[in-house]
Amino acid sequence: MIDPDDRERRALTHAMKFMGELMAEIGWSTRFSELSAEQAEKLAEAAVDGFQESMLATAPHDENEVPF
Repeated sequence: MIDPDDRERRALTHAMKFMGELMAEIGWSTRFSELSAEQAEKLAEAAVDGFQESMLATAPHDENEVPF
């Protein structure tokens, strides 16, 4: 991401909370290079899911928009 705006920065912060919860389960002393493929994938999913959730929640809504 190049030059994120304020909304994207907030979404990144939200994503880090998702990632932090997962790292608490994995163990904070675990190095990234020591993660299993499954753990690395889950960490990436947590980052993307958290970012997307925040962006969706803060998206501007047009009352006149057709929902399809």
